[in-house]
Amino acid sequence: MYDAKLKDDIFNLLIHCEIGLYTSYHAPDRAVVSISNIIALLQGVTKYGARMALKSLVKDGLIEYTSQGHPALVSYGEVPELIADATPPTNGYALTKKAFNTPEWKQAYKNWCKSMEEWANADMRGEEDEWTEDD
Repeated sequence: MYDAKLKDDIFNLLIHCEIGLYTSYHAPDRAVVSISNIIALLQGVTKYGARMALKSLVKDGLIEYTSQGHPALVSYGEVPELIADATPPTNGYALTKKAFNTPEWKQAYKNWCKSMEEWANADMRGEEDEWTEDD
């Protein structure tokens, strides 16, 4: 079964999948997450519960079932091995325009911007990264 917490967890998962990718509803490729990935990322969730929560989010107009294609990537270089074949599309759920206007999205985006600002400022001050690679 599903409850409001599962619905919120799935919505927040979709927001965090979108953050950092393109962060715009108008981007050509949005984060598309399949139901199997949602179940794998949220442990202890049944397929039925996830489907019911997703159905409720679709009904609310916050997400939509969509398909994201992966066209062939063509390399114009001299190495023919760099040319990749097209792959099957990814079918799953993505945020709608309405979801980008929710307080949850705005807060997540604000937090992401703040973390990017902190990262950029630390890099400009010449601070070392937290980890270093040993030779």
